[in-house]
Parts: sequence; structure tokens; C-alpha cells
Amino acid sequence: MGTKLKAAVTLVLQLAEKERGMLDETLTAYRRAMAILDRTRGANLVALHEAAYEEIRTKTGLPSRMATLALRDHSRRRTDETVSDIPLDAKLFAVKGPDSVSIATVAGRIVVPYAVSGYRSGWSDFAEARLVFDGNSIRIQAGIQSGFQPNTEASMTNEGILVRLGRVIAGVVNNAVDAAESSNPTAVAQQAVREIGKIAEEARTALGIAVAAGHRLKAKAGDLDAEIKDLDEKIKVGLENGREDLARAATGLQIDLEAQREALSKAILENAAEIAEAETTLRSIASARADAQKRLEDAQRAERAVPTSAATPSQRNDRRLADALGAVERVTGVPAKPTDGAAEVEELGRMQRDNAIEARLRAFREGQR
Repeated sequence: MGTKLKAAVTLVLQLAEKERGMLDETLTAYRRAMAILDRTRGANLVALHEAAYEEIRTKTGLPSRMATLALRDHSRRRTDETVSDIPLDAKLFAVKGPDSVSIATVAGRIVVPYAVSGYRSGWSDFAEARLVFDGNSIRIQAGIQSGFQPNTEASMTNEGILVRLGRVIAGVVNNAVDAAESSNPTAVAQQAVREIGKIAEEARTALGIAVAAGHRLKAKAGDLDAEIKDLDEKIKVGLENGREDLARAATGLQIDLEAQREALSKAILENAAEIAEAETTLRSIASARADAQKRLEDAQRAERAVPTSAATPSQRNDRRLADALGAVERVTGVPAKPTDGAAEVEELGRMQRDNAIEARLRAFREGQR
């Protein structure tokens, strides 16, 4: 935590049966993580991370941040203590508004309503919040600076982008065409265009941030590799010249650097997973855009083929939406599809889709689905 928290607030969660079950499963997984750490030896957090992190992730399914917090949380608990709370940070929970909070679980993120139970002064926990299980009640105790100011998630995650993309797709299918019956269909189309543009921009930004972080991690890893290799030569020189004291000190430093390098390797792997998720998000956006273009082309063909008097209400709506999108293109000068390299990008998209189809068919033939 970068800022010292001065007070705490208690949020009592109001859970349906499904959400309660997901949180209970998360507590069970967290207890398994504590059991793994009970039988793991490590001189410090870096060594403990190296020895137990992958086993915790594999055997419990905990989110990566929760597994990382578990390493530090374990050091403050007694061996025989019953685990009834889980540390959280801003990546694991976020207050979404005055009455709902999102929480990461082993089965995915959930959004649940809450009621504020009260405030108290002081917050000494290393974590930003605790998910506390107390009989039939589950609550979040969170540190705050002063008063109560809900914190929203600072950056748009891939999950958030995909959810928004899903809403836009649903809106195009179910709502946008109906809304075109209104007196101002151009405004409806403009809003849809702006929303899709914002989603695409946020997805590109998320990918850019992940790629930049990857470059920094790899650069630091290269520096550590060079320092470790340099110490090899220094240790040899020290021993050859009878300066075992210097060689011993250099060896200790080398061991510390190697531990840092191992932790950095794990961070690089996690970053690669983030980049892969961001690329998947961009492919989803491209797919949705292609589907929307197909719908527009179908609507334009229907407009040319069906006389106005014989058109159904749905066809009239399709024509109006197509006209509105065309008006946006004429007024703004922004084409519905990019002009530079559009054919090449579409061809690659088709090839990618064909490959996915073939892979899916092979899975069916081999009984894997």
C-alpha cells in the first residue's frame, strides 16, 4: 500500500446461494494454500515464493494475487490457527458503487450487494482489506484514508473490456435496431460508434501496457543475468588470489541475485499470460466488428431488394439503422471499415477463423468435446 490507511469500514455482503458457494470454495482453496505453506521451508519471502507459489496455483486454483498475498499472510499466523479470513488488495476486490462490490474467487469475479455496518479508526493490516467468514455472515473489512470513498478499479482489465463488449453486442442485436425507430436514429448510431471505438482503444491500451511491462521485466532480467555472470569471474579471481573472504561475500550476493532472478522469471510468465489475454480481447473485438459489418451489409441488401410498402417492421428498422450509420460515415468522413490494409486484415481474420474451425472439428472427431 502506497498510502497509510487511517480508518476501516465493514461491508456486510448480501449473498445469493451461488455467490455464497463461490466464496466458500475460495476459502477452502485458501486453507489448502496455508496447509501447503505449513510444510514448506523458506528463509524469506523470495525463497518461499520459489518453493510454494507454483504448487499453490496448481493445486488450489487461487488467483495469482491471492496466492502471492498468502505467502506474506502465512508468516503472521500460528500453525494451529483456523483460517477464517483472506487478505485482499485492489486487484482482488473493488467497490463498484454505493451498494455493490466485485470480488475475485476461484471460479471467477462476482459482483454482490453490501450494506455498510460501521467504521472504526486505525488499520494496521498489511493487506488493503480482509474477506472475513463469520458463521453465516461474510463481510469485507477494508482500510480507508478517511470517511468512506468507494474506490473503483484503476484500470480497465481484459475481463471488464470483454463484459462491455458483450453488452455492446447484445445492444446491437436486441436494442439498437429497436432504438432506430426513434426520432433521432443518427444519435443512436453515433453513440454505438463511440462506444465501440472506446472499447477498442482501451483494449489496445491494455495490450500496450502489458507489452511495455514485459519489456521492463526482460530488461531487468538481462541486467541480473549479466551481474550473476560477472560475479562468477570475481569469485574465481578471489579464490585464485587467496581472498576467500571476498569470494564468500560475492557468493552470498550472487545467491541473492539468483533468488531475485527466479522471482522475476515468474513475473515474466505472468506478464506473458496478460499479453495473451489482451490479444484474445482484441480478437474478440475484431470478431464482433466483423459480425456488425455483416449485419449492416445484410440490411443494405434488404433495403435494395424489398419495396418499402412490402417491408416488415424489422426490415424497416434495419434500413433505418443502415441509413444512420451511412450518415455518420458521410458527416464524419470516417469509413465503416479501415481503408489502409483492410483487405489484408480481413483475409488474415478469415484464415484465423478457418484454422479455429478446423481445430474445433478435429476435437469433435477425436472425442475431445
